[in-house]
Amino acid sequence: MISIRWRLTILLCLVMGSLLVVTGVGVFMGMRHLLIDHFDQTLTAKATALITASEIDGGEFEIDLKVQDFAGFGTGGGDYFEIRRMNGDVFLRSPSLISAGIEMGKSGKPPQNDEAKIREAKLGDERPARFYIQRFYPKGDKKRRHQDLYLIVASPLRGLQVELALLGTVLAVAGGLALFVMVPLVGFGLARGLRPLGKLAGDVRSIPPDGLHQRLATERIPEELVPVAVSLNDWLERLEASFERERRFSSNAAHELRTPLAELKSMAELGATWPEETTPERCAEMVTVANEMEALLEKLSLLARTEAGRQVVGRESLPLDAATATVVERFEGRAAERGLALEKRIGSEVICTDPMLWGAILQNLLGNAVSHSPAGSTVVIEVSPGLIAVSNPAPDLESGDLPKLFERFWRKDEARSGYGHSGLGMSIVRACATLLGGECHATLSDEKLFRVEVVFPAAVVQ
Repeated sequence: MISIRWRLTILLCLVMGSLLVVTGVGVFMGMRHLLIDHFDQTLTAKATALITASEIDGGEFEIDLKVQDFAGFGTGGGDYFEIRRMNGDVFLRSPSLISAGIEMGKSGKPPQNDEAKIREAKLGDERPARFYIQRFYPKGDKKRRHQDLYLIVASPLRGLQVELALLGTVLAVAGGLALFVMVPLVGFGLARGLRPLGKLAGDVRSIPPDGLHQRLATERIPEELVPVAVSLNDWLERLEASFERERRFSSNAAHELRTPLAELKSMAELGATWPEETTPERCAEMVTVANEMEALLEKLSLLARTEAGRQVVGRESLPLDAATATVVERFEGRAAERGLALEKRIGSEVICTDPMLWGAILQNLLGNAVSHSPAGSTVVIEVSPGLIAVSNPAPDLESGDLPKLFERFWRKDEARSGYGHSGLGMSIVRACATLLGGECHATLSDEKLFRVEVVFPAAVVQ
């Protein structure tokens, strides 16, 4: 799998290579335009010199020979000119053209007006050249016998082509060398630039499973990596909390199972040692302990099924008043023993829900309230199509305990006294509420009034 560094290296090299190519082409085209413009200016200057040196002397047309030689039109020169009449007949040819034995070709057709024109064409020997064509009137032509002349000046492009080829070669070689050097330089630069990312990865790898309390330093890392480090620190915090919950769960689960198992073992050893002492009462105690263990396992099984999504959710018509009364009756005796008053605010609607899950929510909420409320206090029960809420005084509860309430096997009493309550009730309430599409919330007022409510979406009321 290709690394990010190589991906960036390839991308940057492609981008920078494209910029080099575009820049090189732009430089070449710009220089080509400047060289051709300079070439045309030189061609124009030579043609102007010829026109200026042309005159009629004693009725004869003359051009200063010194000007011809100086401008390169002499014998053996590299530039050429012809003077023609408008009918195409050659009036005069430069010595260089005569000595070269070539023709100007068809490139010197008569101009349509007095305006000078420059164009690119070929000489008679197929060499490319630039041609300057202009009609002119020699000085001193008083008899107007030479008013139909026009000048053709030609300069071969060989030298210009060599210069352009050299320029293109230099640009191509320089660009190629730049691209060749660019790849390792970009790779080296990216390696140094991505070094903080590698260090961050190393810091993450160095955190051991038993060191989840460690956090990544965010003071000396690049600004772009700060959000990553902050997110990783948040993740480590959640992971640490999750591991801590699992450790508490394992410890609490072992404690909950150890107590009834120890009781059963003691009773069994007693019966094995003194069989004659075995009585129906002791057997009933063993059955009671076994029933408590069975209830605990049933709760754990329910939690496992709900969290895995394997708990089947049925829908039946459920009258709120009758269903609530059935659950409340189970706790009226216990409430009376502790002097608790049960205040009921129950609707009379009929809803469509899962009776077992709905009943488990109310039963666990009410069981916790009856068990943990101070003697002589009031427990308020509110039931409506979209709400199940139970509130009671909780003088020993703190606001910091609220996030732990829904952990499995958590109890305020760290000694875990009070046999019969495993600390799974609130976990079961939240799991069942989730299956029914509801949400569970716990609050503690300043007056230490503890309230748990399960809010359901719009219930189906019949």
